[in-house]
Amino acid sequence: MLTRTVILATAAGMLLAGCSSGPDGELPADAAVTYSFTDASVPPPYHRSFVLTVTAKESRIVVDSYGDVLADESLPTRPQAWDALREGYPAIAELSAEPTVEGCVGGTSFELVVAVAGEPSQELGAEVCGGAGQEFDEAVRAWISPALDQFPPIDELAPEGE
Repeated sequence: MLTRTVILATAAGMLLAGCSSGPDGELPADAAVTYSFTDASVPPPYHRSFVLTVTAKESRIVVDSYGDVLADESLPTRPQAWDALREGYPAIAELSAEPTVEGCVGGTSFELVVAVAGEPSQELGAEVCGGAGQEFDEAVRAWISPALDQFPPIDELAPEGE
């Protein structure tokens, strides 16, 4: 847990402009986008974390509750979802996160990794708690939502109490 917090805190401070990407900051056609959401610390029947991985060809979501896989779905990536990621990528590539609020209890966190040719080229993440990181989180969620929206809502993929 401490290692993940350190990684997220380090990634949250990164400025993405100037990191590897395609021409003019574009999302390369061979990129793999991984968005990991870690839910707040709540009892297992309610805790839902997930990892969404998207390439131009395939999208996959794995929903878990404290390591127990509750759903694992894959499907071909819809061209309009990939196009939306490509079009919105320059704005995401220029984001920098707010500093993480230490000692905040009950928050969520996320990590976004863009890999090209299997190597991470851009990484960012943040803890969202007590209002801190909220605007940053909302911008990343708005960008990733066309890919996430290819799947049923998380509460349908992995209903509470299961």
